[in-house]
Amino acid sequence: MRMRAVKRTIALLVLMVGLLSGCQSWQEQRRIGAMVQAVDEAIAHPADPAALQTVVRYGLDSRHYVMIRGWLALELKGVESQLAATRNPEDKARFQSRAAFLRQAIRRIDLE
Repeated sequence: MRMRAVKRTIALLVLMVGLLSGCQSWQEQRRIGAMVQAVDEAIAHPADPAALQTVVRYGLDSRHYVMIRGWLALELKGVESQLAATRNPEDKARFQSRAAFLRQAIRRIDLE
């Protein structure tokens, strides 16, 4: 579990460096950083009623669609892998819930 958190943090840092390198101003960098943090928080807490709205709000922004869509797809692949590997019914339910959230988020930003 700890290793996954470390990998996620590294992936977010790489993502932010890529995004921020093309930014024109410090304010733009802060805006993108806030967006990445908000989406990360939403993905981490899919049961939160505002989580889907947060992901969709940023995912529908054409400037960030590809990044958000790719992020969701990678998260979904990881969750599906964990789901396939677990035998614990509690973990299975948690992974199924996360996978359903990620699929719904992808569907929403793809269709709108």
